[in-house]
Amino acid sequence: MFAVIDTATVSRPPIAGAPVRVPLLTPAPVLLSGDAPRRQPLRPPAFRIDGFDEKYDFDTLFYDAFFDAAGREVVALGPPLLNLRPALARMRATALPSGTPCHLRIREMDRHAQVRIAVPPGTERLTLAGELGDFVLTPRPNRCALFHGRRVLFTLSRNNRLDWIQDWIRYHRDIHGADAVLIYDNASTRYGPGELAAAIAAVSGIAGAIVSWPFKYGPQGLDAKRFWDSDYCQNGAWEHARRCFLARARSVMNADIDELVVSNGDAGAFEAAERSPFGIVRYRGAWVPGIAGLTRTATDQAPIRHRDFEHILRPLHSRRFGVLPAVADRCPPKWAVVPARCPERAQWCAHNIKRWIAALPVTARFSYRHFREINDNWKYDRSPRVAYDPVRHVHDPALAGNYSKVDWGA
Repeated sequence: MFAVIDTATVSRPPIAGAPVRVPLLTPAPVLLSGDAPRRQPLRPPAFRIDGFDEKYDFDTLFYDAFFDAAGREVVALGPPLLNLRPALARMRATALPSGTPCHLRIREMDRHAQVRIAVPPGTERLTLAGELGDFVLTPRPNRCALFHGRRVLFTLSRNNRLDWIQDWIRYHRDIHGADAVLIYDNASTRYGPGELAAAIAAVSGIAGAIVSWPFKYGPQGLDAKRFWDSDYCQNGAWEHARRCFLARARSVMNADIDELVVSNGDAGAFEAAERSPFGIVRYRGAWVPGIAGLTRTATDQAPIRHRDFEHILRPLHSRRFGVLPAVADRCPPKWAVVPARCPERAQWCAHNIKRWIAALPVTARFSYRHFREINDNWKYDRSPRVAYDPVRHVHDPALAGNYSKVDWGA
């Protein structure tokens, strides 16, 4: 069961009035064990390098199970089934306490799988039995009412500094109109969930929730294009957020803690998505580097913050084969969307919404800034600074101007 394990409050009320309560929520995963088959990766053995087996999720069948927003189906979300699909399709599902047999509908997606089970009214539990094992699911109520009508900023985070998280929320609150935040915490070790909840609660004008998401992130690809086939964790979190929490949100924005969205006009990204013909805006990003002798140097008393950076790295334009345009050092797109206008068949992913043609265009009205040093270097070392290059390093007046519009203390 997806349970509330704690709440956090602050004595200072937010802009809206009442003290903030930030629920801390944790799923109940279904894990393969014993003699059950394990998930077998698609990647050829020769390319399973850099600790692949330690990073790969062989054993999670489902991350969580919950009722859909209409209350008529149980949704069980997990990594892709791959070799496990035939055995799961043969499993016997029974609703309790009625004892009614139920039908499983399986949907395989990009690095993700969903199982939907139509259940009779009054269902409290489900049993699944078969060659993968015997399991009891206790689906929890859908949480979409928590963010009904709100503009929600959401992300997956691990070990990001709490002051970075607060600044990230404050920026998108004051520049884009976010009034809620949903953070999936991927097993942070620098602080507990209660400390993260208290940090969110200290930001004025924001409703929030934290979801404990302690699953293996998964092996990365070998380069920008090859073998992005085994990192299941984030895709699972994105669809979980959509189906369980955000289906009734006014609009939502997907951004990492090291990313701030900049507008080239007056409208915020939430408003732009709400006013767009299809309910989505998608925009590219630019790197924000630390520049030796120009960017402030962090100290123990004054750690680095987003607002210490005001220069972007100009992307390099070239032509492949002398004909096809190509751009280097440009960050892949992010997006904001109105969930109610997103087709059921579509899949939320980090850089796109798949299976939805309306999500393909990229607008120049917005862009995001990707901060190299707002990071704990979990993937690679992003701390070295570069020498100033007047050709590549461009002062960013839009970003610098936005800093002055943010109430960093509230």
